[in-house]
Amino acid sequence: MAGVGLIVMAVIGIMTLASVSADESGSDWWRLNKQLRETLLNNYDKNVIPQRTHNGSVRVRVNTAIRGVWLDEMSQVLHINMWFIMRWRDERLHWDPKDYGGLNSLHVGEDEIWKPDLTVYNNADITDIDHYGNTHAIVTQGKVLWVPPAHVRVECPMDLTYWPYDLQTCHVYFGSWTAHGWQIELNYANFSTEVSVGNYYNLKRSHNWQMLTGSLHRHDNYYSCCPEPYFTMHLQFNLKRVSPSFAPTVVVPACVVSLVTLIQFVLPLTHPQRITVGCTALLLTLMELLYLAMTLPPLASSLPIIVKFYGQTLVVVAVSVGVCAGLFRLTNSHVSTPPPAILKTVLTGPLATILFLRGYTEKVGHSGSGGDDGEVLEDGHAPRYDHEWLLVAAAADRIAVIAFIATFVITLIAFVAVV
Repeated sequence: MAGVGLIVMAVIGIMTLASVSADESGSDWWRLNKQLRETLLNNYDKNVIPQRTHNGSVRVRVNTAIRGVWLDEMSQVLHINMWFIMRWRDERLHWDPKDYGGLNSLHVGEDEIWKPDLTVYNNADITDIDHYGNTHAIVTQGKVLWVPPAHVRVECPMDLTYWPYDLQTCHVYFGSWTAHGWQIELNYANFSTEVSVGNYYNLKRSHNWQMLTGSLHRHDNYYSCCPEPYFTMHLQFNLKRVSPSFAPTVVVPACVVSLVTLIQFVLPLTHPQRITVGCTALLLTLMELLYLAMTLPPLASSLPIIVKFYGQTLVVVAVSVGVCAGLFRLTNSHVSTPPPAILKTVLTGPLATILFLRGYTEKVGHSGSGGDDGEVLEDGHAPRYDHEWLLVAAAADRIAVIAFIATFVITLIAFVAVV
């Protein structure tokens, strides 16, 4: 029993010594960390650029990591959730790890040391130029790494020509607000110009904009007043609209309107349902144009092809309905006034073959069952020109068909080319 007691006492003694040693080691680490912080930040002026010499600039390597992008179409403002990754060297924050127990890194607040005053030049929110969050920087023997998150809002003029399958290019320009190139030299991180896109923490993944590519470039600007350069970093985004809802709400109605319009042209000229079908196509076109007016942002620089298509379809359908109404007026009443002679000459010439009007030209002169145009009938009735006006109506109908088919084909080619 005495031996067991001695063993227990020995184990307790060893554990006590280990605990005391660990406490001493932990307190020593805190003491070294505090001592290093006091040594580095004592008399440190964060407003002074860490230049070695008067002409020696501080090289700041810049990169970005995109976490989310979405485009406000009504205001044409691009919102970006991103991380600015900045690295530079500050000799005032250099130390020898041997003097501090092997401590080789230190966390400091972003308001405790100097940092580059990078500002977004084309910021859309002029009341907020502080894009960065309150985050710490990591100092490793004079090398500073600062990765603040930022929410940037920039103006992005849109081109909606190929809406809703459009591609948009947006730009972000940023640089030092007060320092020139001989004080702060902006450069790429690891000589890379590609912008990385985060595959996680993307808070806006549900939005209908997908980032295709991104690049970062530097522009060196020189002015006649000053010999020193001024560096501007140019961040460019290529965005693609992705929204499955546009197919049933825009593309399918366009096909339906085209089909209804073609059905109207297929019906015979004297068919009473032509006006009904034409008015239906006219109503569908007006409803779709109203939907587009409520959906699209008001832009002065571009007009979507789909809007042009609906506008041209509206004109063609309205002309067709007018032709049908005029045709019924002519065929159901005695018309004693002939069409202009030059118009009749043109329509009975080679144009009649091109427009497939020979079936109508053969009846010209038989409107009142007489041999010649305008012949007075035996019962004394006034001459009639029904077939002459029927020829004019048929020609207008053929021209409307050609105009609609040409409009549809040209618009379809231009629209599908980018899909």
